[in-house]
Amino acid sequence: MVYALTTGALLKRRIKKKSQGNVFKLHKRVGIYFGALILGSFIYGLWIRLQHGESILSSVHGKLGLIILLTVVLQIFPSLVFKNRARYRGLHKMIGYALAPILVIDAGWGLHNGVIGRTKSLVLLHSVSGGLAALALVWIIIEMLYPTDRSLARARIASYLTAFLITAGCWIAGGYNYLTVYGSQVKPVIMAGPHPWAHEVVMEAKEHIFVFLPIIAFTLSITLSALDRDAFLSDTSTGVP
Repeated sequence: MVYALTTGALLKRRIKKKSQGNVFKLHKRVGIYFGALILGSFIYGLWIRLQHGESILSSVHGKLGLIILLTVVLQIFPSLVFKNRARYRGLHKMIGYALAPILVIDAGWGLHNGVIGRTKSLVLLHSVSGGLAALALVWIIIEMLYPTDRSLARARIASYLTAFLITAGCWIAGGYNYLTVYGSQVKPVIMAGPHPWAHEVVMEAKEHIFVFLPIIAFTLSITLSALDRDAFLSDTSTGVP
């Protein structure tokens, strides 16, 4: 997914390339491989569900998987069939960018179902929000590294999404789950088990970082909002970070 997005951004000149290799062939090839992987994953998931006598569309994970499969088909087949891609290019780009967050959500949903056997809404919201926030932060980094006339505006939008996801999904939902479930039910089991360091080191570090995440996210949003576009473009064009 990342490689497909990267080569697509190179084609659109969103990312500057040093070499003059055939990026279109790379993008086309990785798109086909990516589509084959999605198709294989969906067929495998369908086979596993049928073995248990369950319909794949009975779960949100399965429905999202079907949406991803159909979206990939809409991406790949028109690109292979139509010779004139100019009229289709805008839709192709929007679908490609939309795939990334859908895949993050579906992967988070599937992992939770596979690990704990059932979906806990708050834990799922917490982890999916973190994944989407990380994706938005990567978006901001790309806009900063490869600026164009609209880079600052897009970076601001990504920062607002990051602040919302971290505050609502990671901080509020995760904090509520910690106070109501983890602290009273999960933590004592870990501390009484053979690896208490899993909480004392890993979770304690996570909890301390967790407190400052919304502050960092809002500071980033305020900084980008106050940043002057002309000054930003002037600094990045001269190599000033």
